[in-house]
Amino acid sequence: MPEKKGVKEHGWLTFQYRNTGEPIRFPVGTVYGENDGPTLLVLGGMHGSEFAGIEAAIRLFNEADPKKLRGVLKVGMMYNVPAFENNLGFLVPHDGKNPMSTFPGSRLGTYGEAMAFYFNQEVLSKCDYFVELHGGDIPEALTPFVMHLRSGDPDVDEKSRKMAEIYNIPLVVKGAQFSKDNPPHNAFGTAMMRGAPSMLAESGQQGILKMDEVETHLTGLRNIMVHLGMMNGEIVNTAKRKFIENYTSIRSEYAGMWYPVVHLNQRVTTGEVVGYIRDYFGEPVAEVRAKLDGIVSMVRTSPAIKVGNTLIEHGFIASEES
Repeated sequence: MPEKKGVKEHGWLTFQYRNTGEPIRFPVGTVYGENDGPTLLVLGGMHGSEFAGIEAAIRLFNEADPKKLRGVLKVGMMYNVPAFENNLGFLVPHDGKNPMSTFPGSRLGTYGEAMAFYFNQEVLSKCDYFVELHGGDIPEALTPFVMHLRSGDPDVDEKSRKMAEIYNIPLVVKGAQFSKDNPPHNAFGTAMMRGAPSMLAESGQQGILKMDEVETHLTGLRNIMVHLGMMNGEIVNTAKRKFIENYTSIRSEYAGMWYPVVHLNQRVTTGEVVGYIRDYFGEPVAEVRAKLDGIVSMVRTSPAIKVGNTLIEHGFIASEES
């Protein structure tokens, strides 16, 4: 059967969770260009309350013109529909798993693992390039940043790095090194291990939909489509980039109340106090200190914390554009 040309379609991909019979559903749209080119997958809503990424995915699909497109643009408007419907941050409500830790998934696993299995098999495995959109979840103040990982394949890694740089966001994070013996469990790392250059983009914060943060994503996505030869246009390049390495999360070792004393884009030094934890009576529990010299890109703004919650994200500035 010949590949479709010059058309746009959308609908629900629906599967059945074998353990309970519940549906697993993903809203997906596909734009088939009139001319040949690569297949780019763009996915919003890995976390269901990161609304800037979800809105950017929806708008990208609706603005894409199949008559002007080369190749195929596939858009997953929202991965974590159950979390979105329940206004839940980070997790899949059925099993409490963060979907960034569930790939490549398991058909016989928990609900979140089955979600990953079906999406990986039916959508993620069929792309040439992949952009995973995030948008700062409910308890996070966040500076926009992009991240590229390292798969060990020089060609895939270089193309992923270039995609991240071309997104026109000031913070460019070099993420973790993966291998077949130490595979990633997020979607964009899984795609890279399969040979598809991929990246993650963050714009948005605190579970609030702001159109300027959506437009940040759209500018980056249009840049990538021009870069990949999928459409005509000029690449927007207004960012003065800082290149970040050793990107690190500080996670709470306690339950209690969290009081940060640093702000976004603040430069911190190793051992500097970045916040305090108190118990529910107001008694001091712990000082939280920076793990390295670097720049703060995320601060947890909710005072409610439990063991394992991310409090601060920061990374070392390896270099920066003047």
